[in-house]
Amino acid sequence: MQTFEYTHTNFEELLKYFAKNFNSKVKGNKIIIPEDKGNGYIKYISLANSLQVLISNYTLKQDTLFQRKKTQDAFFILRFEDISIEDTSKNNEDDQSKSIAVLTSTKFDWMFYAKENTPVRTINILLSKQWLDNFLDTEKRTEYIKKYLSLKISSFNYESLDSEYKRIMNEMMQCNDDTPFEHLAIANRAMLLFERFFTRIYNKINNETHQVKVSEDDFQRLVIVEAELVKDFSEPAPGIPKLARMAAMSSSKLKMIFRDIYGLPIYQYYQKHRMNKAKAMLLSQKYTVREVGESIGYSNLSNFAKAFKKSFDQLPSDLLHMD
Repeated sequence: MQTFEYTHTNFEELLKYFAKNFNSKVKGNKIIIPEDKGNGYIKYISLANSLQVLISNYTLKQDTLFQRKKTQDAFFILRFEDISIEDTSKNNEDDQSKSIAVLTSTKFDWMFYAKENTPVRTINILLSKQWLDNFLDTEKRTEYIKKYLSLKISSFNYESLDSEYKRIMNEMMQCNDDTPFEHLAIANRAMLLFERFFTRIYNKINNETHQVKVSEDDFQRLVIVEAELVKDFSEPAPGIPKLARMAAMSSSKLKMIFRDIYGLPIYQYYQKHRMNKAKAMLLSQKYTVREVGESIGYSNLSNFAKAFKKSFDQLPSDLLHMD
């Protein structure tokens, strides 16, 4: 398995990085995947409104892990994945092989696993924090959206692509000429994707079943609690009483609003992120199962294996034999 690790917050530089690692060349803001690596392309487009778009349409011959490491630069990436998979019998919420829309931040680690011989089509829109702040300041719905951007919530983090999302993506994929007209067409459709994503996010978290009634002070303290909870998995998870003291609220109130905001009970949220870190470490092929288990606080490898299988329906060792 090949692994790409990067911290780029400029898609033009990222395209050059991919070109070097695929042993290809950038021609007209585009690289063609060499035949020995697979087929398809990755294309970069800079839009007039300072947005950047990266369009990928490829199939690789080797399992490939893309890992973006967190940086202090504040950027958001709105990503749309349309991935064809043959085996749809498993319904694993954490499976990366799905057609989804997701908003990520460069302040957090992110990974994407492209399985060999699997067609992958993605559109990434890079948004600077300043651009997004300016955009949201002109909208009436900013309270909910800004809360969304402040969180790494599992409830609203991913959204399945419907036929309208896919239609817009297809139109962007068909823009193959490097002309001002094609750039305008892509810019218009990128904004359609952007508007559709945030409108649906707003409607989802404004729905009665997702209405979060929490003061701004409580909300800010909850963000601090979440950061403490997932800060260091090598140590036992902080107890509810400690977290409640940090939040300056009762344990019962903390548990209630944490679930409302983050979509999971406190320790389920902790365990989900703990297992996600383990999966990322294993996919990097840099660590043994023992090293991964110990790094996230498991002294008993059998218990680690059981917990991992419960989360991903496979054993940790399975991810070390994917060459």
